[in-house]
Amino acid sequence: MRDLSNDQETGFGIIQRLLGMPPDAEQQFALQNYVNHLITWNRTYSLIGPAALDSLWSRQLPNALTLLPLLPDAARIADMGSGAGLPAIILAIFSTPTRQFHLYEANQKKVRFLNFIVTELQLGNRVMIHKKRIEEPHADSRTYDVTLCRALADLESIAKLSRFLLKPDGICLALKGRLAQDEVQRFQHSKQAQYFMAPTIHPAPDNPESVIVALRMVSRETGKQP
Repeated sequence: MRDLSNDQETGFGIIQRLLGMPPDAEQQFALQNYVNHLITWNRTYSLIGPAALDSLWSRQLPNALTLLPLLPDAARIADMGSGAGLPAIILAIFSTPTRQFHLYEANQKKVRFLNFIVTELQLGNRVMIHKKRIEEPHADSRTYDVTLCRALADLESIAKLSRFLLKPDGICLALKGRLAQDEVQRFQHSKQAQYFMAPTIHPAPDNPESVIVALRMVSRETGKQP
């Protein structure tokens, strides 16, 4: 595998375009620290696949940050099946404590990495790790403003999981690839569609291969809108 540090300059250029300004010194250090530790841990724990590892700077980190403008300034946010922390850890680096990120992950090795990286990056004031499967019953049901996911499942399954986490009018943001439109069409004919407004698709800047699919919960007070 090539030295991923060679990709940092390109990655920071993409991130600067997404943010409209350069990351500050603390954010740059946190991103570099995250990548370096992920590479090291991945040799033993296989936290992410080879393709994702090779595209950390060029795709994975920028893709996570495409979600940033869609997040409310103050929100409880659930990352469903967080894995190695993409996208939530990256979003937390660029967020204030008014955004609270709750990362759900059942794999013990990944949870160990997540706990380590939250401590290492001093993100404990805005990130909480939950070692459990997202579909398990828990006290946080229907308390989230936003759910996030990357490479988790099809939209119907994602919507079903989000239904039991989101507040009325809450929103699910799913990072998807080139076949997103097909998934959206299937979702619109599924049983879960009745609980959500019509999906919207947001192109991911700097990456024509990716989009964000947004699903907003129907308010139980008002019922589904036309």
